[in-house]
Amino acid sequence: MSDPVPRLDPGRLGVMTDVHGNLRALDAVLADGRRRGVGRWLVLGDVVAMGSHPCEVLRRLDEVDVVAAITGNTERYVLTGDRPDPTLEQVAADASELPRLVEVVGSFAWTKGALTSQGLLERLVGFRRRARFVLADGTRLLAVHASLRADDGDGIHPDRSGAEYRRLFPDSGADLVVGGHTHSMTDHQVDRVRYVNPGSVSNPTDAVKDARYLVVDHTPDGHGVEFRSVGYDVGRAAADIDACGIPGAGFLLSRYFAP
Repeated sequence: MSDPVPRLDPGRLGVMTDVHGNLRALDAVLADGRRRGVGRWLVLGDVVAMGSHPCEVLRRLDEVDVVAAITGNTERYVLTGDRPDPTLEQVAADASELPRLVEVVGSFAWTKGALTSQGLLERLVGFRRRARFVLADGTRLLAVHASLRADDGDGIHPDRSGAEYRRLFPDSGADLVVGGHTHSMTDHQVDRVRYVNPGSVSNPTDAVKDARYLVVDHTPDGHGVEFRSVGYDVGRAAADIDACGIPGAGFLLSRYFAP
């Protein structure tokens, strides 16, 4: 028999994802959440890797009430030998990919070393693959990083078709699905299921570099979803990456922090 799904007390639930070790962006989100009356948080993965402050981010999340932390693909990369592209096979076929491979391996090793030195690596082991809750109005909420099929690849994105959502979330058993990974703010209804992506706290893929998250305000009479976009000192966050010594800093700065 499966465990009963926890019912959350009425209130404002903050949902964040893809923090990527960016303490300044996280602090901006938490401060905005306090102003909005957020009492609890749901964290959808990719919390520490590819950023300058992995240990500090984990400790900052200790200061708030987190109902669940979901594991993302970058948690898997830190904990295991798995890596994103380029693969060894791709490097063998194209030697120009070798510097990028070295950066990728070094980046996740750097994060793992930082967490290990502070006794925090085991914290990632406790992250969950998915989580289910019932909101105060009876809405069934499912939380994932990318999809029910994987922690990477396709996820909740504004360009996804209804058929793709059905493939990624077969028999979800949910009314509201929240997920991250694509870094793209999304609100999409397919059949009777609403798919929502808060966007990324850090590392946005569009021109607006604000920190994104959402608030789920739920009472016995219903619930609402509010997307939040919070400005912070992106220049100082970029300087943190440049100064911290993480391999691949140039790639991170050019892809996610350049104007």
